[in-house]
Amino acid sequence: MNLRWNGIQIVIIVDRFHLRESEMSVKIHIHTTHRQFTNGAEVVEVEGRTVGECLDHLIQQYPAMEKALFAKKGKLLNHVEVYLNHASAYPNELLKPVKDGDEIHLVLMLAGG
Repeated sequence: MNLRWNGIQIVIIVDRFHLRESEMSVKIHIHTTHRQFTNGAEVVEVEGRTVGECLDHLIQQYPAMEKALFAKKGKLLNHVEVYLNHASAYPNELLKPVKDGDEIHLVLMLAGG
């Protein structure tokens, strides 16, 4: 953008990347069992302001992950655990805020004998 003030030309450069502070770059670590839905990817980079938004972005990239993670829209399957920066995000894990550089780990709770 060019402006003139008292005969002086002023050039304003806008960095659009830094204006998008509402969404953060977050890495989601995919459990081995779920990698069949991510074409083998162990880590997927997503954007969002909460864990839930990040999972929505993951599902946009890999739609089959929705059935692997959610029983109903908005409710995680009972055996899916979410860790944010190596700490359990329970309770209300989908509402937990994230910041740039955070890491989400999807863990499956397995039982059996």
